[in-house]
Amino acid sequence: MSKNKILLAFLMSMLFTSSFADYISGQREYVSGNYEGAIIDWTEVAEDGDARAQYNLGWMHANGKGTAQDFKEAIEWYKRSAKLGNVNAQYNLANLYLRGQGAAQNDKLAFSWFIKAAEQGDAPAQYNLGRMYLLGKGDDENILEARFWIKQALENNDAYIGALAQQVWDDYKLGTY
Repeated sequence: MSKNKILLAFLMSMLFTSSFADYISGQREYVSGNYEGAIIDWTEVAEDGDARAQYNLGWMHANGKGTAQDFKEAIEWYKRSAKLGNVNAQYNLANLYLRGQGAAQNDKLAFSWFIKAAEQGDAPAQYNLGRMYLLGKGDDENILEARFWIKQALENNDAYIGALAQQVWDDYKLGTY
């Protein structure tokens, strides 16, 4: 292995170790109740592209932990994390668009983020996507797609979502399609 490759590998490992340490430091701060400290630590690694830290910052802003509640800022952090595939960020981002918190209410954007989370197996996203198909929100009304997603939510081993999905299944008689 050339000296340049060894040096590059060493520098990359130092960068990863530093980011990991800052993320862990943020977790420690959060657990100890120092939310402001957690925000500082997580912001550093979030800006370097850590999807977990980006999600955490979105959650902190959405819930007013260590900062004033700010749905616009939450959307920005959730969006960054969601684009990197974080299923929780995708789901929370979809909910903010669905409710019009931090941005104009937008069924199409909510639908697009719910579908990404649902495809990763997220039961609440599957349920919400099924409901959106039933109501024609974010996309055309489509009973067969609704049936598919409600069935996915039913089979996902989430007791609360399963109960909601069962109610929709029964109310809309989805078993008949």
